Amino acid sequence: MTTIGERLRAIRQAKGLSQQALSGDGISPGYVSLIESGRRTPSDAVTAMLADRLGVAVSELAGEVRPTHSDSAKLDVNFARLALANGNPSEAVHSLSKVDMRELDGATAAEASLTLAESLQQIGQLDPAMTVLDNLVQRCRRDESWLSLAAAATALAVMCIESGDVSRSVEIAERSLHDIEDAGLRGTDEHLRLGSLLVSALLERGDLLVATHHVEALIDAADRMSSPRGRGAVYWTAASVAAERDRVADAIRLTDRAVALFADQDQSRDLPRLRLNYAYLLLKLDSPRPTEALLQLDIAERDPALAGATLDLGTAATFRGRAHLLLGELLDAAEAAANALQILGPSVHVERASALLLLGDVGTAQLEMDLAQESYREAERVLAQMAASRTVARLWRELGDSWRALGERDRAMNAFDHSLRTLGLAPRPSAVRTPSTRQGAYSVAR
Repeated sequence: MTTIGERLRAIRQAKGLSQQALSGDGISPGYVSLIESGRRTPSDAVTAMLADRLGVAVSELAGEVRPTHSDSAKLDVNFARLALANGNPSEAVHSLSKVDMRELDGATAAEASLTLAESLQQIGQLDPAMTVLDNLVQRCRRDESWLSLAAAATALAVMCIESGDVSRSVEIAERSLHDIEDAGLRGTDEHLRLGSLLVSALLERGDLLVATHHVEALIDAADRMSSPRGRGAVYWTAASVAAERDRVADAIRLTDRAVALFADQDQSRDLPRLRLNYAYLLLKLDSPRPTEALLQLDIAERDPALAGATLDLGTAATFRGRAHLLLGELLDAAEAAANALQILGPSVHVERASALLLLGDVGTAQLEMDLAQESYREAERVLAQMAASRTVARLWRELGDSWRALGERDRAMNAFDHSLRTLGLAPRPSAVRTPSTRQGAYSVAR
């Protein structure tokens, strides 16, 4: 038989409400937590108040909760989560393929859909993963499950960025953020994570001023209301803004704060991913600190939360190669580049382009010109297939620098031109200056 605390948690999560959203009028979020953990038994008056806020009968909260989904479906979802955590996304997809999401209650459907989408993403099926999340976002909005909407919209917006559709990412995040704020959930961890993702999308689109405005509002909300994890997400985002403004030292200080806030939280991929970003910033300094970057990468790659995370592990290998290259350890750099490309596979993705650039730079440093040229040409082919974004523009610029170092002036100019075009800076129309009939004047032939 379930306890009232277990029933309260199950109903609250099915409604997509946080403990904070359920609190008020003498009931604190902490008291809700104590009830759910079995450390407090609410009075009849408090039980009635909670039932009213949940929109259920008092008997449902005080008595046996009715099952909302089959035990077999719940087992499939739990098995899929375990398989994904153990680095077996294909098993997770197989397990969830037997589950009809329409037959599940809201909370379980959200958990199942998020697990399925991440599993599909990890095996390279990005479009089906986005379809799963699209359906979940629509369901959450229809059911007014706002916290589940935040999680679904965050995951979907991230995948939109990865697919190159940055504008759609901004659109999804902005609309969902307004929904969550209108529901009175400003300052919750879910709100802050979605807001942080919106800032990342704005940065990728080049809207630095708008991103800065948003992150300042998020910091204010986080310092007033949020948990350590929520504040950590905001400081991580603020670090990204500082890095885009070429204030890398400030970005590192903010990342230090974020790492400290995440360190004592439950296991998730946030902390190792944050350490990957930390390593990137250390390598980006005017005076790079590659040894410290390698330490951050060592810690991140040992974290079991990264098991099976192809993009993250590929990124880590590329950063590791960059650090070894800066240290003059060319064999280690070459091994890391090869490892990154093996992990990422033949994908059209910014991380593969970064790994190819690394391999080319290693070839240049080793005076293996055939390797360098082949790697740079493959990087060109990958970048040419990608949608415009600041990251793609940056990679074109880095490719131009690499071609120039190799003495390939025309290819370098072509890469620089692609970088500017990606940022929306098209060349001016070609002009031929010819003398006119008036001395000192010129006409322009178009």
